[in-house]
Amino acid sequence: MRTAILFILATFQTSFAGFEHREVGARSRALGGAYIGLANDVWAMKYNAGGLSQLTMNEVSCYYSPQPFGLSELSFGAVAVGLPTNLGVVGLSASKYGFDLYKELAVSVSFARQIADVGIGISLSYYSVSILNYGSAGTIGIDVGVYIPIISQLTTGLAISNINAPAIGTAREKLPQMFSVGVVYSTLQSLNIVVDYRKETGYDASPKIGFEYWVMESVALRGGMADEPSQSSGGVGFKYAFVQMDYALSRHQDLGWSHQASITLRW
Repeated sequence: MRTAILFILATFQTSFAGFEHREVGARSRALGGAYIGLANDVWAMKYNAGGLSQLTMNEVSCYYSPQPFGLSELSFGAVAVGLPTNLGVVGLSASKYGFDLYKELAVSVSFARQIADVGIGISLSYYSVSILNYGSAGTIGIDVGVYIPIISQLTTGLAISNINAPAIGTAREKLPQMFSVGVVYSTLQSLNIVVDYRKETGYDASPKIGFEYWVMESVALRGGMADEPSQSSGGVGFKYAFVQMDYALSRHQDLGWSHQASITLRW
């Protein structure tokens, strides 16, 4: 089994040069990954750094996907912290993907600030990949993002991942570059409809759509769909006092089901 997994990983990583975009945070996963225009929690730094400027409270969040597609060897975990200051919002995050034979680590620092209600942000990330018996390599990537309120019910966001075209390893394989735009329409105070359009260099565009409905102030229902690759998702969220817990279940058209969970503290 491990040999088969390693073969799949090697093929997959060769195709994507490692560190392909992974949805982080169970809330955004439940929305089908459509989060560029919403991006209003600490995980904004992984989608649209400009959205991080919306934080008004300190946040710390932990995310874990224990068995993507039923394989514990592909587990993915991350932690993020967002701290509003007088100058803007500072974000820190770290993530780990893989197992003892193949492992990816990423550490990021982000900064976002609102200028005339427009949020502008930047993230600086260090990526490290290690393969057993083959050594390790690292590189630095830069992401930028903008969050733009249009009217009270409509907002949009723009983001570019790895704008500096970083490369990793002796073969100088380029990390994926992604250009994203998202729109959020809030028909009611409790309902958000989110739409994203993402284009990774060298691959077909990926449209995403999702919804979030707060049945009551403390309970949310979510759902979403994405294309290229085709995926569907759903989930729930619960808030009590300063704690929020989110769960998502997603299905890839070929690889099957994955579970994700997040817990977030705000103060």
